[in-house]
Amino acid sequence: MPSIPTPILPGAGGLPKIVLAAPDGATAEIYLQGSHVTSWIPALGTEQLFLSRTARFAAGDPIRGGVPVCWPQFSGEGPLQPHGFARNVPWEVVGVTADEGDTVTARLRLTDSPTTRALWPHPFAAEMAVTVGGQRLSIGFSVTNTGDADFTFSGALHTYLRLEDVFQTTVEGFAGIPYKNTFTEQREDPQSERLLGFGPEGAGRVVYGAQRAIVRTGARTISLTNENFPDIVLWNPGVARAARIPDMEAEGYRRMLCIEAAVVGTPVPLSPGQSWRGGQGIEVAG
Repeated sequence: MPSIPTPILPGAGGLPKIVLAAPDGATAEIYLQGSHVTSWIPALGTEQLFLSRTARFAAGDPIRGGVPVCWPQFSGEGPLQPHGFARNVPWEVVGVTADEGDTVTARLRLTDSPTTRALWPHPFAAEMAVTVGGQRLSIGFSVTNTGDADFTFSGALHTYLRLEDVFQTTVEGFAGIPYKNTFTEQREDPQSERLLGFGPEGAGRVVYGAQRAIVRTGARTISLTNENFPDIVLWNPGVARAARIPDMEAEGYRRMLCIEAAVVGTPVPLSPGQSWRGGQGIEVAG
């Protein structure tokens, strides 16, 4: 595929970023810190990702919104800092290419360093592939064990969708599937209703084995599909929890919903030389 010269630009807080632009006008913005997608506008469309107006753009701080990369640990599911370190460290741009079908793809890479080894003592190589074009955003994530000892990991592509109003939003795709309530840490019986709605209390779920979700918000329908991620995480903090999040704007929780391709229930084991790849595809209509 032909490469596309893509300058590294100064973003918010002086953090470097790149901007992908497909021939049909679809765009995506990616900050090198965390290989963090902060914007996605499909062709002839509007912004589809929520980004808090009070998000911090500072070296070493996670960015509230977009698509943070949670790795090598999801949330508090292990001994590391919540959601691991991949979202807090700079990645390297490998290149940007023009693909068949009028899409463009950026590839970014993260390898172990003294900083990461001080937190997690394993050599690794991780890569993100972000593809945009038409009405679709695809994000691929891969990991290779470059060391001489086994390791395991959990993680997620922590996608924040932009909503008109979470109270007027429904999600389908989870009926009959067991889940954990992340607010109570309790396993719950499978949801019987086809559609899930939301109230002021918010929602937090790890839905084990879910592979697809359909979000209906206003006139839009957003379809999300896992690629080799075994679980889906759903999260909206609700009124009380949002008030305790310092970088969540007032009433911001009403305009966002996280639907995350995740590996939580069973961490992925990697032996030396082995690789794993997963991803999430997001498509919008309306």
